[in-house]
Amino acid sequence: MRRTMDKLEYGIVWQKQSRLTDLDFADDLAILVEEENVCQEMTTKLEEQSAQVGLNISGEKTKVMGITQCPPTRPIAVAQGNIEIEYVERFTYLGSVISRDGDVEADINTQLAKAAAVFRRLDNVWRSSTLSLKIKLDLYTSLIVSTAIYASETWKSTARICQPLDVFHHRNLRKILGIT
Repeated sequence: MRRTMDKLEYGIVWQKQSRLTDLDFADDLAILVEEENVCQEMTTKLEEQSAQVGLNISGEKTKVMGITQCPPTRPIAVAQGNIEIEYVERFTYLGSVISRDGDVEADINTQLAKAAAVFRRLDNVWRSSTLSLKIKLDLYTSLIVSTAIYASETWKSTARICQPLDVFHHRNLRKILGIT
């Protein structure tokens, strides 16, 4: 990455005098740019440097998302220009849904759906008469709540965002407590 992201115009302004060019985690990578033409240049350079160490960019798994009012003027391509990367309005990165408009509603809905699926799979636990309420609530907190609020530190806190979380939480607690 250091050899790929070496030009001064690469990346976005970060802390006045430095630039942030990429976010990396294992084999996931996000390239950050301010101009569309620089994105193609960085992608091409990344592809060339990756090939030198036996890695390649998957054109099918790679996505481009622009945070701008203007539609893209030309597609970004990989694999010597043979595969055009799809432009998307949102994508999943490290388990979180990132949307073009910066809204976290899609991410919250995704997390709540995952937590609801886990909750449903444990239905026999919630209905069990042999398990104490304390054990059920401990399981709920450690499994369901942690899944529902995964990456919540990145969410803004508004009534519109808190409301579905509260509804989800109260509905599940009523089911565990047997309250209809």
